[in-house]
Amino acid sequence: MDNKFDFNLLAIFLEVYHQRSITLAADSLGLTQPGVSYALKRLQANLGVELFVREGRGISPTLSATQLANQISPAYRTVSDAVSNVSGFDKQVPRSFLVHVNESMMNLLMPLILQDEAMGNCEIEFQLTPNSEDELLQQLNLQKADLAIDIGHLPSQSYQSEFFFEEAASLVCRNDHPRVSGKISKAQFYKEKHITSKLRRGDLTVLEYIADEVMAERKVACECSSLVSLMGLVSESECLGITSTSLADKYAPKLGLQQLTPPIKSKPVIHNIMWHKRNAHHPAHIWLREKLKAVIEKVQ
Repeated sequence: MDNKFDFNLLAIFLEVYHQRSITLAADSLGLTQPGVSYALKRLQANLGVELFVREGRGISPTLSATQLANQISPAYRTVSDAVSNVSGFDKQVPRSFLVHVNESMMNLLMPLILQDEAMGNCEIEFQLTPNSEDELLQQLNLQKADLAIDIGHLPSQSYQSEFFFEEAASLVCRNDHPRVSGKISKAQFYKEKHITSKLRRGDLTVLEYIADEVMAERKVACECSSLVSLMGLVSESECLGITSTSLADKYAPKLGLQQLTPPIKSKPVIHNIMWHKRNAHHPAHIWLREKLKAVIEKVQ
């Protein structure tokens, strides 16, 4: 290896390794594609090994590249965190964060963040959590998203999570429902037709996820992907629907809906905040997590 080895080449290599694309890596690093390609050629010449091979329309790391990435990634993150800790974080310096959230959290957090006068020059963009757990892991691992707020936990030791918000589920139906008023029995619950919504990261309905008893089969009139859409459909039918209490509190009065306690024994809905461990001590990410926790306290 050259005694005057350019360690900047390793940062470029790691980005290409994680992105599996010279084009995406160039965009992420603010470099040109030829510049990234030249850096990889220099690194390969210095190391005397091939790092990437063509695979279809993309590239795939060789065994040498995988071994190199596994060995240098922890040290690179340590150096990166150390530099960030020294330089600190200034919210007056423009910065944009991306946070994946479920529908309930988006409806709670987005208005509060927009009204927050202590954001400095920072912005937080909220996007719905991907349907696939693998896609969410990839978004966090490739730093395309800063963190996620959703129910459940991520199945990997590379990620941290902690409690963020707790709420109950609400049963909603029309104010002028011909058979339901104020309360509902379990027998009536199963006699009525239901509009259901499945969780974005799972194949369970909201009620199936939180139920603390064995449920009988419900009469399902339709299934939708949004809890707000569910309430809209309930308002125009005699169907029942299960949604989060935070969404019901916000939209039930506007849609002319009753809010009832479900006659099914259930657990609370727990929303957790989740992030990659490499960001645990990063000043900007600490600020982001503390900001979101401070904001959610206003509605608890």
